[in-house]
Amino acid sequence: MTGRLASLLASALFVFYCTAVGVYLLLHPWFPAHRPTFGISSSGFFRGFVSGLGLVHLFAGLADIRGLARSLEPPPASRPFDSVAQTSDSASGERP
Repeated sequence: MTGRLASLLASALFVFYCTAVGVYLLLHPWFPAHRPTFGISSSGFFRGFVSGLGLVHLFAGLADIRGLARSLEPPPASRPFDSVAQTSDSASGERP
């Protein structure tokens, strides 16, 4: 496996992880079947905190999928006049 392919695969797995864990953490505390009646887990503040962690995971997955999409785009083609401008600067005798 090449380095680029391994990097793309790792990014895709990270996006999957963030999405799955984010949805779970966002929704799970609010289902009545799983709501305990005692302890800190019954607190609305704690459930909101856990849901907030789910949102953080979803935003991390979204940011990584945007980076993944950018890495899959082909590089922009260079304009033909860019190389002409660079050669004309060097032909004029100017040195950096």
